[in-house]
Amino acid sequence: MRNARKVVLFAILFLASFIVAPNFVHADTKTAQNETQLLSAIDEATEGQVINLSSNIVLTKPIEINNGKVITINGNGNTITRAAEGYQPVGSNSTLLTAGGKGTMLHLMNVKLIGSEKYGVQAYNEGYVSLDGVTISDCAYGGVLVNAGTVEVKNLVLNRNGDPAKGNNGIEIAKSSSLQNPDATPVLVMNGSLTSSETENVIFLAVNDSLTEFEVKNEEGTQDKLFISGNKVIVTDANNNVKFVSNENAKEGLDLVGSDYVPNVTITIQLMDKTVTFDVVQGSQVSYQQLEEHINFSALGLENYTLIGFFTDEEFTEEFDFSQNIGEDTTIYAKISEKAKPQLDAMPKTGFDNKLGLAIFVIAISSLALVCLKRK
Repeated sequence: MRNARKVVLFAILFLASFIVAPNFVHADTKTAQNETQLLSAIDEATEGQVINLSSNIVLTKPIEINNGKVITINGNGNTITRAAEGYQPVGSNSTLLTAGGKGTMLHLMNVKLIGSEKYGVQAYNEGYVSLDGVTISDCAYGGVLVNAGTVEVKNLVLNRNGDPAKGNNGIEIAKSSSLQNPDATPVLVMNGSLTSSETENVIFLAVNDSLTEFEVKNEEGTQDKLFISGNKVIVTDANNNVKFVSNENAKEGLDLVGSDYVPNVTITIQLMDKTVTFDVVQGSQVSYQQLEEHINFSALGLENYTLIGFFTDEEFTEEFDFSQNIGEDTTIYAKISEKAKPQLDAMPKTGFDNKLGLAIFVIAISSLALVCLKRK
C-alpha cells in the first residue's frame, strides 16, 4: 500500500515538473548594476531577454540594439543618464538608447532617461520601441525620436526636453536620409497615456525632405488617443478633450495617416431652473439611459421629483428623437414631476384607542383565568 502511494506521489511530482518547467525556461532574466553589465546582457541577449536594473546606470556611449533582438529593460525605478565627462557618440548617434532595424524590439519599463546629448530613446529604420512607466527629462534635442520606426506609448511622462533656444521637443517625428529602407515610415501608437509638463511641441513634426508620410494608431482600450487634424497631430484624453496639439507641418505632399479628429459638442439637460452639461463627440448619438445617468436628483436638490421624459422644447410638446446625430451644442428639456406624498390613515390612532385595546386584552386574560379556576 505504501509503495502504491509513493508511485502516485512520484507521478504527481513528475507531471508538475512539466507544467512548471516551461515557466522557468522562458523566464530569461539578467541583472545589471552598471554600464558594463548592461552592455554584456544586451550583447548576450536571447529572444525575449529581460534585463533588470538594480541601480542607476551612467553611460559613456550610446547603446544601440539591432540585429532583430527583442529585449525588455526594466529599470525598477532607476535612471539611465550619460556621463558628465567622456561621453563618446557612436558615429553621429548620441541618443541614449536606440532600437534599429526590422524585427528589433526594445521594451522600456519603469525607468527614467535623463540628460542625453540628443534624444532619450529612438526607434530607427523600422525598429520598435515601447514605453511603459518611462520618464524622459533634459535631453538636448528631444525626448523621443520616431526615426522611420515605431514607438508605442503605454505610459510616458515627458518633462522639458530640447534646445532651450528652440523650445520644447517631446516626441519628434522624422525620417533620416540614410535609411537602409527608404520606404520605412514613422509610426506612433497610443496604448495608454501621455503626460507632459510642457504644452508646446509635445509632438513635433520635423520638416525635412525625407519625411513624406507619417502614421498614427490607437490600440483598443487606450486612455489617450491620437488623431489627425489637417497637417497636425492631436492628443486627446478618455473624454475626447484635447490635451496636446503638434506643430503644423506645412510641407507640401506630407501624408498624415490616421483617424481624423472630431471635436466634442455640449449637451445641456434643463430641469426646471437646474442644468446638467456633458460632452459627446460631434455626430454621435445619445440614449435615454445616457441622459438619465447624468441626472442626480439629490445633488440638484430635487429629491422629491421623478423623471417623466425628454423633450426638445420647454413646453414639452415634442419628444426628443434619440436616433438623431448631435451635430452642435444641444439643449434637451427633462420633464419631471413631484412624487406623490404618502397618504395618512383617515382615523389616526389616539391614546384612547391604545388604552381601550389594552383594557380589552386584560379583560380577556382575566376571564380565561376565572374559567380555569371555576373548573378546578
